Amino acid sequence: MKRILIIDDLRDRAAWLKASLELAEYDVVGVLAWELVNEYSIQAASADVIIVDANAPGRDTLEQISLMSTTLEKPVVVLGGQKDSHSIQAAMRAGVSAYVAHTIQGEDLSGIIQVAAARFAEHKRLRDELKETKNQLVERKLVDQAKGILMADHGYSEADAYKRMRSMAMSRGKRMAEIAEAIILAKELSGA
Repeated sequence: MKRILIIDDLRDRAAWLKASLELAEYDVVGVLAWELVNEYSIQAASADVIIVDANAPGRDTLEQISLMSTTLEKPVVVLGGQKDSHSIQAAMRAGVSAYVAHTIQGEDLSGIIQVAAARFAEHKRLRDELKETKNQLVERKLVDQAKGILMADHGYSEADAYKRMRSMAMSRGKRMAEIAEAIILAKELSGA
């Protein structure tokens, strides 16, 4: 997490931040004004962490931050954020990994970036785990529906229907959910 992209409209503040990061041995891969921010410019920078100014005038900052965090899968650090709980909660929902509402010193940056990277990694792990769990639930529902079809149409017991589906999946190198989808589709095509 050594490559940093800075997004800030104020040149002096961005220059101070860049110098402070370089002093802490970070590689600043770019400094962008908010008007230049889009998916392409962020991807082209190839940064590990994005540090943004929260006080961007005339922009939907949270929408841009959400894009960076979720679509591009980058930890985002917000500096100069508002201190009210509504702003903080909105930033966290947008995917911000670290939110700093107070003035910082150069020596604070390394710790902030490390916390942001760790929080982002944990959030991504939980998001991936949730997605996998949802997929497993969907697949289980498909298998249950297909078992029901086999039981109703062919008089199999639940155990026999499962064994037949499992055997077919293994012999064809398919997942159980794929076999279940085929059974459901065949039932729909038969019009019954």
